[in-house]
Amino acid sequence: MSSGFELYDSRIDELQIVGSDARLHFSHACILKSKGAPGRDAGSGWSQEALLVIRGAVVTAPLPVLPNTIADGWLRVGGIRHGLLPLPFKRKAEVELSLVFADGTGLRIAGRGAAVELLGKATYLEDF
Repeated sequence: MSSGFELYDSRIDELQIVGSDARLHFSHACILKSKGAPGRDAGSGWSQEALLVIRGAVVTAPLPVLPNTIADGWLRVGGIRHGLLPLPFKRKAEVELSLVFADGTGLRIAGRGAAVELLGKATYLEDF
């Protein structure tokens, strides 16, 4: 079964800068699971805690008020824009994260690599 982390509707509750890394903690990451392509083929939706780490991070927009829910956004890795990150996800390439939150604020972070770590246990939400 394939899995993906959908940025839309996921919730960030904390952003820390540790050394040169940005660590975004998601209290609710939208995880899609499917026997085909997550987000395109029938499957199920799950909620799970997650951590997105951007290495060599440069924050290019003011930090938003957190916690906040993502209304739109993408992570560009090596020229490819992802709204749904394939899991597992670990890339060593130029990255740019661009998010718009439900309250209209935004966040932009550039870096030299990105990785997603799923934390805890996933909670089932729905079939689609």
